[in-house]
Amino acid sequence: MGEDFAEIVDVEFEDFYEESDIEDDDPLDVLPPAKKSMVLFFLIDVSSSMKGKRIETMNQVMRDVLPELIGVGESNTEVRVAVMAFGSGFEWITPEPIIIEEYQRWRELEADGVTDLGTAFLELNQKMSRKVFLQSPSLSYAPVVFLITDGCPTDNYKAGLAVLRQNNWFKYGIKIALALGNGVDMEVLEEFTGDKDFVVKASNLEEMKLLVKAISVSSSKIGSNSMPVSGGTGELTEKDVAGIKQNEMKKAMADIKNDMMSGAELSGCDFDSGW
Repeated sequence: MGEDFAEIVDVEFEDFYEESDIEDDDPLDVLPPAKKSMVLFFLIDVSSSMKGKRIETMNQVMRDVLPELIGVGESNTEVRVAVMAFGSGFEWITPEPIIIEEYQRWRELEADGVTDLGTAFLELNQKMSRKVFLQSPSLSYAPVVFLITDGCPTDNYKAGLAVLRQNNWFKYGIKIALALGNGVDMEVLEEFTGDKDFVVKASNLEEMKLLVKAISVSSSKIGSNSMPVSGGTGELTEKDVAGIKQNEMKKAMADIKNDMMSGAELSGCDFDSGW
């Protein structure tokens, strides 16, 4: 990733042309400035345990959340969405990251099969590259990766995660995991995010709805925000930016969890009550 990843820093580059190098009628003068790009990745579990109300609610909440993501980025930023469903293998619901304003028709997911999480990690690593899904011609922000699952991996997830962790886009991005019910190995999700504060559990369908919406909107806003130049010391590095955004998202996650705990309307059928 090397040189490509240097472009990830959330700062503006100065013109590298001298004034005398540009002709008066240079067509580039009339082009609008290129927008920056941030991709929100959804990794959604569609294994057999998601059948019934869980997958129905997942489809419903995704239909509801897409309109709420319109306009979350700054005026010079395009927020794009990429959706992978994983069960026995994986499927990209979006063939490539799509600008959120152009992705407002949700394709219904169906649940079946096992939970090939390690395979999903390897595929995400392949696509999280300037040569594939992150080939924006302008500056790109580190992505947000939102993992949603109700079970435990049935393949070698550690091998897939070890590869994914070497990916700089993943390393500097915001990683969040949502566990649906009590059948999830929370340690796996903590390994994925690298921080238990970025892991949250939904105990019922209403909590699931609240959490998917709140996390999607908050992470998109934070992930697509530009960062200021550090005071007197030059431009921020990608590590600086990642640290700032991680801290902002950690505060947002704490607020989301507090809101969920204080919401009396969240009582409802438990995920593990038999349906």
